[in-house]
Amino acid sequence: MTVEQLLFALLVQSGNDAAEILAENYPGGRPTFIEAMNTKAAQLNLVHTHFANPTGIDEPGHYSSAADLARLASFALKKPEFARIVSTENTIVSNHVLTNVNELLGKVPGVLGVKTGFTDGAGQSLVTLVDRDNHPVILVVLGSLDRFGDSEKLINWVYTNFKWE
Repeated sequence: MTVEQLLFALLVQSGNDAAEILAENYPGGRPTFIEAMNTKAAQLNLVHTHFANPTGIDEPGHYSSAADLARLASFALKKPEFARIVSTENTIVSNHVLTNVNELLGKVPGVLGVKTGFTDGAGQSLVTLVDRDNHPVILVVLGSLDRFGDSEKLINWVYTNFKWE
């Protein structure tokens, strides 16, 4: 598989196996990949983030905050390839149909994607980019029991209660 195909599997279908393959094939292997992730986190001033694995699964020393996840998403979305992948609803990779786990994509006006997450320790999470009337907002929901419902309520609240001048 190509790196692009693995990124689609990782970012659209939430394939942790794709993250592990990318990390294992990084120059220096998985430990160096995780070290590079932490170096980038420091460069981006993600002061409440530390990576212990490439997948986001629960592990001691692996954590992030809503503010850091929003900052990370903002940085990543500046890369057209990333923005294109996370906005993809469905695609085919190596004869496998990949469907985006993000239920808001294509259903809630203005949602342009980003990333879902779930672990037993963290619960449901969702980082969302939404843009209505050229007013983009990145929202982060963590520890949810209904990440899609909570995010949709938050989106509606933001666009009902804020005015851009």
